[in-house]
Amino acid sequence: MSAVLARSTTRRTVLVAVTVAVATLAAVPTLLLAPASAGSSSYNLSYQTFPDGHRAVARWNPCQKAVTYRVNTTYSGSTSSARLHALSDVKAAFARLSKATGMTFRYAGSTTSIPKDSGSVNWAARESSGEIYVAWVKQTTSGGYSDLLGQSGSGWAAGSGGYAYKFWKVGSDPWRGVTGRGFVVLDSAQNSKFASGFGSGTTRGDLLLHELGHVVGLNHVTTKAQVMYPTIQPKSASGYSSGDALGLSKLGRSQGCIDAPSWVWQDLS
Repeated sequence: MSAVLARSTTRRTVLVAVTVAVATLAAVPTLLLAPASAGSSSYNLSYQTFPDGHRAVARWNPCQKAVTYRVNTTYSGSTSSARLHALSDVKAAFARLSKATGMTFRYAGSTTSIPKDSGSVNWAARESSGEIYVAWVKQTTSGGYSDLLGQSGSGWAAGSGGYAYKFWKVGSDPWRGVTGRGFVVLDSAQNSKFASGFGSGTTRGDLLLHELGHVVGLNHVTTKAQVMYPTIQPKSASGYSSGDALGLSKLGRSQGCIDAPSWVWQDLS
């Protein structure tokens, strides 16, 4: 979806909300949201097409002081200990993403918000802080539901990740763009199918790394060895593989800064 935001006679922005993809368990074949296109190589970058027709890789400004994130662990476990372990896994996943991209991510605290998309981008950091929101959802309850994921139960997505991207133009300058918001939602009904941490097997760590890959601009690939394969594969150890890492390097600090005016991501209205 997109909306033209009138800023003045000399500058314009266009917001494009992108729900990138979902991930399932290896044993679950059905994807119930439109998946990101799968590339045949070991990595696959997400692109956006500007109003003048040219394309650019969709990425965050890797030089900003920090990309902030907030986490809702309400449905991540039935005990406080389980919820603390879930938060620890989120922080560890962001640390791995930081190492792969050269970007800085900062935990901005807990939240009770659940990313949703009901014809608007209300998942995209309406609160005073937090550019990326990570939340476990409970699809059988109205308060815990997110329409970014689908129904709960066997055959449904284990997680979904995406981003919002803005184009801007000032006067006769060319169109430019930058990602400024992101989300990850995880289905609490499938918590027991993922081992906590980043060890062997089918892990919550790999699920988080997969969805965060979408947040920063990676699409699905057809190579099972990579974390960005559409279904989460059991492995001897969790983590981004060589192709994932190469793709993330093309989205990160080594590709240079994006100098966006302060008003571009000032609000979403």
